[in-house]
Amino acid sequence: MAERSVRRMKAAICLSSGGKDSTLSLHIAHSRGIMIKALLTVIPEDPESMLYHTHNVHLVENIAVSTGLPWIPVQAKKNSEEESLQEALKNIDADYLVTGGIASNYQKEKFDRVCRNAGKEHYAPLWGISAKELYSKILENKMDVIIVSVAAYGLGEEWLGQHLDRQSVEKLLRLSARYRFNPVGEGGDLDTFVLDAPLYKKRIEIKKATKKWYGDRGKLQIQGVEYVQK
Repeated sequence: MAERSVRRMKAAICLSSGGKDSTLSLHIAHSRGIMIKALLTVIPEDPESMLYHTHNVHLVENIAVSTGLPWIPVQAKKNSEEESLQEALKNIDADYLVTGGIASNYQKEKFDRVCRNAGKEHYAPLWGISAKELYSKILENKMDVIIVSVAAYGLGEEWLGQHLDRQSVEKLLRLSARYRFNPVGEGGDLDTFVLDAPLYKKRIEIKKATKKWYGDRGKLQIQGVEYVQK
């Protein structure tokens, strides 16, 4: 009798900023049968990093607690942002690095190269998706997403802390067409944080936050959260 071959489940590390794109990519990868081993967050020394998010990224630890996944924080010096991720990946037993990239060739090329050098595959399930389709998937999966930073003409202070429901998404898309900012936020026009998603065992609730407004841009600094059983 021939020996039955056993296929090993593919495993992945999810590069997470705590925002909508990386969190939706996490869900998609899991739904396609990929085992998620951990969330990895690169914390850049450069607050203006072109490769990684910087705002509220320490809160990915809260998402890790909520999902029950390990969290791997990686510090990155300004002159070695790629190398820091690459070295971290070399020491992790996984097949893929999952990212939330949509349209930034700059980021995709760098993550492709990092993964090749680390012996991993780069999996970006949202690559090439339209803004309308992205937000449809977010709403379909009942993700609770809030905006935590804005830096585009047409987005005022009132958007900080705004939950992205159907009505606010439609307004956001209208404003992006009118003022010509990136509706999904790539390039820094807006950043988000996810309070609840399909893989969360507990939803996250904000207990303390402060709005910081700088004339034409602003940030929501989240200073305290708690977990609520679903």
